[in-house]
Amino acid sequence: MNSVPFKHQKARSKSYACHFRYFLTATLASVFVFSWSMTALAQLPVQLPQQPQEESAAPKWQPPDLVELPAEWWDEFDTISADVARQRFDMFLTAVEQRIDGLDAESLVAAQNARGNLENLIDLLQVAKQADAEIEFEPVLTQETYDLDALLALQSQLRDAENERAQLSLQIAQTERQQELLIQQRNNLLRQYQSTAKESPQRIIAGLRRVAARVEYELSLKRVENLEQELESIRDYQQRVTEQKEYALENLDGSGADLEDLAARVEAAYTRISDTSQNVAAVQKQLLNALSAESVKSSLELLRKQQLTRASVEASLAQLEAALIERQSSWYQFRAGELESSYDQDKAATDAQGLIEETLEQIDVWSAQSQSTLVSRPSDNSLNTIKNFELAQTVARETLESIEQIRAISDDLRLIQEVLTTELINSRSGLSKAWAKFKLTTASGWRAIKGAIDYELFSIGEVPVTPGGLFKAFLIILIAYAISRVIRHLLDHATGQAKFSNSPAIYTLGRLLHYIIMLIGVFAALGSIGMDFTNFALIAGALSVGIGFGLQAIVNNFVSGLILLFEGSLRIGDYIELDSGLAGVVKEINTRATIVNSNDGVDVVVPNSELVTTKLTNWTLRENMGRLRIPFGVAYGTDKELVKEAALEAANDMEFILLHDKGREPQVRLVNFGDSALEFELLAWVSRPGIRRPHRVRASFLWALETKLTEAGIEIPFPQRDVHIKRKARLLAKVKLESEDMDDDGESAGDAKPGEPKPAST
Repeated sequence: MNSVPFKHQKARSKSYACHFRYFLTATLASVFVFSWSMTALAQLPVQLPQQPQEESAAPKWQPPDLVELPAEWWDEFDTISADVARQRFDMFLTAVEQRIDGLDAESLVAAQNARGNLENLIDLLQVAKQADAEIEFEPVLTQETYDLDALLALQSQLRDAENERAQLSLQIAQTERQQELLIQQRNNLLRQYQSTAKESPQRIIAGLRRVAARVEYELSLKRVENLEQELESIRDYQQRVTEQKEYALENLDGSGADLEDLAARVEAAYTRISDTSQNVAAVQKQLLNALSAESVKSSLELLRKQQLTRASVEASLAQLEAALIERQSSWYQFRAGELESSYDQDKAATDAQGLIEETLEQIDVWSAQSQSTLVSRPSDNSLNTIKNFELAQTVARETLESIEQIRAISDDLRLIQEVLTTELINSRSGLSKAWAKFKLTTASGWRAIKGAIDYELFSIGEVPVTPGGLFKAFLIILIAYAISRVIRHLLDHATGQAKFSNSPAIYTLGRLLHYIIMLIGVFAALGSIGMDFTNFALIAGALSVGIGFGLQAIVNNFVSGLILLFEGSLRIGDYIELDSGLAGVVKEINTRATIVNSNDGVDVVVPNSELVTTKLTNWTLRENMGRLRIPFGVAYGTDKELVKEAALEAANDMEFILLHDKGREPQVRLVNFGDSALEFELLAWVSRPGIRRPHRVRASFLWALETKLTEAGIEIPFPQRDVHIKRKARLLAKVKLESEDMDDDGESAGDAKPGEPKPAST
């Protein structure tokens, strides 16, 4: 270990002592400063440290001014929390109250009413936003096994859920239609608000109504949202009950059933059928007695009719209940092995389905009668009349309740019958089982098709239109068209011609019968879907309005077509030429237009009204021949007889020209002395085929004529002009003067030096 000199140790100790003194001094100074600082702070007023607060830093919210509502004023209430929105609505209502205080008496009342309405709508909106859209249903309990009563309970839950779903769907549709009306109302209020002066009291009232309309619209949106949530909950519940029902169908248990009790219930059900039938007969007798009385009151008649309706409903309800209990008893007997071998499942299924369909068809009639009774009013204010009406309406309400029971029992009967039929089929084997399944599948498919056929697409008045009705109407029209075709075909063969177009009378008769048959078919088709034509005056009035506005041209063409058919001025096969230049053969005369086949082979559709109201040329109306005029020219100085001979030779070589018909031989005439030629004209009678081809005949003659004239050395001239110039005295003097000037210029030019240019003359 290295030794340190003493003097160095002493110096180091002195250094350590110095450092310690420095450290102690600094510590005491720090304590003194800290104590003094705390004393000074204690003497100052207490202030908490400032915490950054967004609310206090932000400017205070001000409600929008009713007089100058900005475009996005609703965002100040919609993009915040519910509590803040409630506070802002309260502030807005307070500001409105202060704003309307200075209005005149009349405007003040209107403004206060508008403010009260707005406040109520705001309260409803807040309640709707806080509403719970969940719907409570009975819990779907799962069991190990199910009997028929438990299965029917699940079926009842499904019906209730379906009814609730239908009501919610209807409410959603109605609310959405209300939203469309509210949008229109908002637009109208906005235009009214913008058109009102800012200093007018009506501006404040219009602003209140505008705000109220927006709140009501938002309330409608929230209601639709809540209803859709409820609808979704119902669908989820339906799905769970449906799954439970399917599980129940797979785990049915018929043990423990009291067959004797079921037999007693079946007997009691048939007894009730007998009682209800007797009740129907008794009510019918009462109604007949009331109608046969000399002075029967309408109120008593209404009561008896409604009582008869209720009795009929009760009778049908008893039949359905008996059928349901009987099928339940048969199923339990089958599970217990006591079902008779003679039981005809096909007959039972057919009877059940027939009873259901027959009853459901009557339901609409009973329901309509009961609804009519509920909305009817007494004819006078007598005590008996009012009492009868009240009794009738009470019976009507009971009838409607029984109708709902019929719907439910029909649904249950269909389910139990399917369960029974399925188990009976599964108990078979071989071809018998396959055949039974085929019949069951076919029957189910037919019921589905029938349901689709009877589905109501829309209604015309009170008449529902279904796919089956439309198909029936189409089939009737198709049959009418087929009958028309057959009749026209028979008329065709009766005349012994290829087409009855060659016989105008037969063609007219055929078209007329076609129109009559098709018209009858259309009326029959419309009647088959339920259209009522008893009030024909209204239909005629509607047709008159339709003709006046949009069907005038169609009716005009139709009537013109009938005129053409009956008048006989235009027939199938005629060759016509219109003022427009169209020429061709008539092929068809239809209800709206006539088909003309032009010389180019193009079928042109011409409206019938144009053929009736405008001028046309019918080349084949009366005669089977016609005369053509074909002009041509030759040079001056040509022998006229030679020209005539050449033209007639050309005509003799043409087709369609009548050469030997007395008085109608071809002729050549000199018709005019033209500027450049002698103008001739060939007059030739042509047959019916030639009349239909005038351009072809003309072209053929000109071709042959040019050949004959060339062979005869006859010139066909072309236009020529001779120009004659007359020299007047003034023109000659001017020319002479110009000549003298040229001579003077020549002399001056001769004086110029060689090589220099000659001066130009002016």
